[in-house]
Amino acid sequence: MADADSINGTWQLVSSVKDGVSTPSEVVDQIRVVIQDSKHTVHFGDTIVVHDVPFVADSSVTPHTTTDFLLDGHQIHGIYLVDGDTLTSCVGDVDEARPTSFASLPGSGHTLRVFRRVG
Repeated sequence: MADADSINGTWQLVSSVKDGVSTPSEVVDQIRVVIQDSKHTVHFGDTIVVHDVPFVADSSVTPHTTTDFLLDGHQIHGIYLVDGDTLTSCVGDVDEARPTSFASLPGSGHTLRVFRRVG
């Protein structure tokens, strides 16, 4: 079941932790994601890093899940939570298992990100 209504929009990255290490704020401040229906585009400043990545969001399970389908046939599995204008996402490395909690411990391969809705 798609959850497009709650996740559609433009999201500014607020924080990011990969394998227990925080991403520097000067990098975080440059990243925003635009989600439109079943695709998302990632911007770094004025540059589009990836465009129209297809994904499936499923809000019928807890935690809610996402699967990104990369052009090379690989997948990124994640979980997410929307709370008002805050989107929390935790993803595993490419083709690795889906995280089961919103955490990024050292060596886990998980990236935990928090976004704020823009506009």
